[in-house]
Amino acid sequence: MLNINGRHVLALEVIAGMNLPIPSDRTPISYYVCVSTSNGRWNTTIKAAEVDHTVSWNEALNIHWPPPTFLQWLIPILFRTSETICLEIHALYESAAEPAMVCEFETTTFEQLLVHDGQSITLSAINNQDISLTLKLRCRIETTLHAPSSSPEMRHRERNIVIFSETGSGKSFFINTIAQRQLTRTSNDAHGCTSTPECYPVEISGRKYVLIDTPGLNEPPKGTVPDAKAKELLKSLLCELMSSRSDEIGLLVYCVPSVAHPRTFIKAYNKFYSGICQNKVPIILVVKGCGNEQDMENWWNINGNQLECRKHGMHFKNYPCDPARQEVDCQHIPDDSITEPGDFLRNLIDQHYLDVAVDASRSEHGSGVWCASSHGHRAR
Repeated sequence: MLNINGRHVLALEVIAGMNLPIPSDRTPISYYVCVSTSNGRWNTTIKAAEVDHTVSWNEALNIHWPPPTFLQWLIPILFRTSETICLEIHALYESAAEPAMVCEFETTTFEQLLVHDGQSITLSAINNQDISLTLKLRCRIETTLHAPSSSPEMRHRERNIVIFSETGSGKSFFINTIAQRQLTRTSNDAHGCTSTPECYPVEISGRKYVLIDTPGLNEPPKGTVPDAKAKELLKSLLCELMSSRSDEIGLLVYCVPSVAHPRTFIKAYNKFYSGICQNKVPIILVVKGCGNEQDMENWWNINGNQLECRKHGMHFKNYPCDPARQEVDCQHIPDDSITEPGDFLRNLIDQHYLDVAVDASRSEHGSGVWCASSHGHRAR
């Protein structure tokens, strides 16, 4: 007998943008839509405009939502205040290092959009009524079918990759390098650029992934996000993704500065990886400023003993933890293996991401057996 478990999802379908502006002094390469709420940010894929200045995204952004207490049609009546949504269109330009917002739309709410459930809604841009954005919003329950344990069922799941680090340790650089374009601002000081979890869809080797950027840890009290708040946001994100009602995580990326502080390094690993993820998700280490395998191996040989990873039971998929091997042998790395940083980092993801299948024996609380594979290798 099949058991059906579900999660409530707001599926915001971004259909198309019309009459997008093209400045006379520079030419946009492509556009994407940014959707912001107090819980995070979601970005559509980046697409070029047609000759008539339109972009057709036809892309659904799945936003988790708590189970409704009332009938859906009563929501806008009973709730006068609600979660607000900010919608913006950003453009990438040939002559600019970072994307720029080209227009924003009147702030709306989920409840206001749900009144038109399943129907197209067209919003006009602020200060330019010619620019429009067409959307659809549906509130639905995504079901997961659990078959008997002898025949586990597969369902489509987003390939989520969570990136975390101290502020200024290279998360934004990692994302921009993977995407091969400037998606997010970078920071070289004690104040980070990310204030809430942000999702960036990318494609690697024909497979679609979602890179989830998180606020930097250990910021000072007057930073972009105070340390306590950043840790709470990361904890909530990981707990949600690790729950049985979510799409889970296929890879954690821990970005560290070239000079890592052992105490901070160990605490973050133990709290977020061992504690919350319970060592069930692959984790890789990415060092700021190391853009190829040789650089990363050299860094590990210099810093590995100082960080005492073996002593504290810390393990990263892209580094060996064989106690008999005190150093990583760099002599085996041929000269032609030194690749561009983007190729090197994309290969790390392609190699270590874990595709997860839902096993029938998995309970609502996440117990049970994983039926998982990573390029043909079974994982527990």
